[in-house]
Amino acid sequence: MRHALVMTALLVPLWGAPPPAAACAFDDSGSADLFDGKFVAVQPQASVVYFAILDAIEQGLLDRSAFQPIAPGPSGYWRAVGRLNGLHRLLSAASASQPDMTISLVFIESNLWARFEPGPQGLAISVHTPGARDGDVVVFTSEAGIAAVLDGRLPVSAALDRGLIAIDETHSAAARTRALILAALDAALSPVSGAPMRFFGPAR
Repeated sequence: MRHALVMTALLVPLWGAPPPAAACAFDDSGSADLFDGKFVAVQPQASVVYFAILDAIEQGLLDRSAFQPIAPGPSGYWRAVGRLNGLHRLLSAASASQPDMTISLVFIESNLWARFEPGPQGLAISVHTPGARDGDVVVFTSEAGIAAVLDGRLPVSAALDRGLIAIDETHSAAARTRALILAALDAALSPVSGAPMRFFGPAR
């Protein structure tokens, strides 16, 4: 994890303030690709996830083919929204013990933001938001990383430990956010005992 460790050391002072808003790839006329040499982390914290992705690929934990370029337009957008909705269902079901916590999450490859905030029936979701608000717990990840967790190809604990899902650790609710993500995804997505776990291959 040398890439992630180097960038974490460099970026620790930058945690804390909500990141600036920027247009997402689905609103743009071009594509977004993590590996074409043109990727720019709009938020400094996104670099932590970016280098964690490179490490995971280098070490064989994830396959590079899972991280396809993000094409603008409806098909790419609704696929990403589907990932967010799948995550939302799991978080909402597990959020009864965290009624006052609001999370803003961004996919670093497309800069697509979503906000999960307390509602009358668990967490409510808003997609394509302009960015985090003051007081939100900010979570940085990638669409392909979340897909790998949701599809059972990557344990959520590994995604958190490696920085593939990165939480703003300066927030007072950071530890509770991590616990919520673990509880929501680990219990619901753990493979049946004895069943093999598939780590490789593109996101479905």
